[in-house]
Amino acid sequence: MNQVILDKAFLASEAFEFSSLVELSVGIFSIVLFALAITAYKKTGSTRIIFAATAFVLFAIQLFVEYLDDALELLEEDAVDLVLSGITLSILLLFFFAIVKRK
Repeated sequence: MNQVILDKAFLASEAFEFSSLVELSVGIFSIVLFALAITAYKKTGSTRIIFAATAFVLFAIQLFVEYLDDALELLEEDAVDLVLSGITLSILLLFFFAIVKRK
C-alpha cells in the first residue's frame, strides 16, 4: 500500500518537473525569437518584424504571469484570466498585423 502511494507521488513530482521544464523551454525560446527578430529588424528595418518581436516578448510575459499566478496567487483567478486573455488577444493581433502589413 505504501509503495503504491510513493509511486504515485514520484510520478506526480516527475510530471511536475517535466511540465516546468517544458514551460521554461518555451519561455527561453520566445526570448530567443524576440532577440532574433530585433536583430532582423536592425538589418532590414521592416516594421513587420517589430510586430512579431512584440508578440514574442508578450508571449514570454504571459508565461511569466502564469508562473507568478501559480507560485504566489496574488490576484483573483478572474483577474488573472482576464490579463492572460488580453495578452493572448494582443499576441494574435500582432501576428496578424505582421502578416498583413504592407512593406
